[in-house]
Amino acid sequence: MKSKTSFVQLTFILLLLLVVMAVCKTEAQTKTVTPEELSQMNKDFAKALNDKDAVAASLLYAEDASLLPPNESIVTGRENIQKYWQGALDAGTTDVSVKTISTGSDGDLGYEIGQFQLSYPGTDGKMIVEKGKYTEILKRTSDGKWISIYGIWNSDTSQSE
Repeated sequence: MKSKTSFVQLTFILLLLLVVMAVCKTEAQTKTVTPEELSQMNKDFAKALNDKDAVAASLLYAEDASLLPPNESIVTGRENIQKYWQGALDAGTTDVSVKTISTGSDGDLGYEIGQFQLSYPGTDGKMIVEKGKYTEILKRTSDGKWISIYGIWNSDTSQSE
């Protein structure tokens, strides 16, 4: 009789542990995500480009991420994304800034909508200031960091300074 009681108690304890683990996992998945967490990727991205570091910029994207640049083909994969941003840096892109307008998330997927500004030299050597808007679709990694899986942007206007 004693072994049957021990078995029932052990089974009850294991069942209780499974319930607690399930509740903890559900709470972790529904944890409130702040706009700052979702916009950090693009803040880090602007810093990487201003530091002339295409490698750091590319590490903010998932391995299989895609860029959808205006008037260009889709750029897929972190290695190709690194080459894309290196080309932008080699062309003289500078003074990159971003401003978050809106963020949201559901579980491990999120988005950020914002505005950007950057400068690059025109064909006459004068700096062109480009302003526009962007959308990033983000996913949360296992370590809690948000990275881009899709990024799209377009210009509002370009003007010489």
